[in-house]
Amino acid sequence: MPIQIYWGEDEFLMSRAIKQLRSRVLDERWASFNYSQYPPDLKDSIPQAIADIMTPPLGTGGRLVYLPSSALLGVCPKEILQQLEHILAIVPTTNFLLITSINKPDSRNKSVKLLLQSAEVKEFPSIPQWQTEALIKQARNLAKEAGIEFASDAYRVLVEAVGNNTRLLVTQLEKLKVYANGTIINADAVRELVANNATNSLQLASAIRTGNVSLALKLLEDLIAGDEPALKIVATLTTTFRTWLVVKLCIAANWQDASAIAFLAEIKNPKRLYFLRQEVANVPASKLQKALSVLLELELMLKNGWDEKSALQTQIVKICA
Repeated sequence: MPIQIYWGEDEFLMSRAIKQLRSRVLDERWASFNYSQYPPDLKDSIPQAIADIMTPPLGTGGRLVYLPSSALLGVCPKEILQQLEHILAIVPTTNFLLITSINKPDSRNKSVKLLLQSAEVKEFPSIPQWQTEALIKQARNLAKEAGIEFASDAYRVLVEAVGNNTRLLVTQLEKLKVYANGTIINADAVRELVANNATNSLQLASAIRTGNVSLALKLLEDLIAGDEPALKIVATLTTTFRTWLVVKLCIAANWQDASAIAFLAEIKNPKRLYFLRQEVANVPASKLQKALSVLLELELMLKNGWDEKSALQTQIVKICA
């Protein structure tokens, strides 16, 4: 039985891959008979999925059984493990089991270890805005998949325009493919055809940190115009300022162990510390502490029904000042 395990935080790319798998496995004329999806909160979802996966498809095409956020990637009851061990080798080869999760499957779990013996695993990470090279690599892969060829310097221009918004990236690649008509796309063509939509809350945080009120308010306008949820903006600002504060306090305490600082600041990549140190070098810890306090006020204002734009503007100016 072909087992597919998809995991990661990029919901758009994962959803796209699921649609591609569905199209590959199912004959749409028989899809209503051969496709089943069981939500994780359904009590008997796993036993029902196991029963489905043992059933040969009706008509033409294959069968696809989908378990989103399934307990199969967590701690499984013993009886479920025994069922899996019994059926994995005898399921029809036309049948596919798809399991998805936001988090990476823990191979220490017995069910995960068992599934990984015959599973194809695909990762869909949400790449941070600051990891430019990783974003360029992703853009290269998606362009290759779409059959588009770029000049080497055009990828960076494209990534600067769309940021880490994979939905927007795919949309722009489709538009550029029509424009290119089989030719190589250069950086000037990207600048002309792709609007710069990469304004994000991280850029806003940097403008606030440096006290640049006019830039901060402009970036805020761009975010609001792009329908970025106000509470999401606040959440990103809060996380960013908290990280800066932890790094600043560790530096002040003369911590030398980068891994320890990264762990305390909840930074996944310790190499990012080099840039964070530079960012907080000239910022007093007291300013970062005040910013967090003001952001907490802002969150409460938004949750109590304040006008979102007015509340954001007021509190951002207060932090900058």
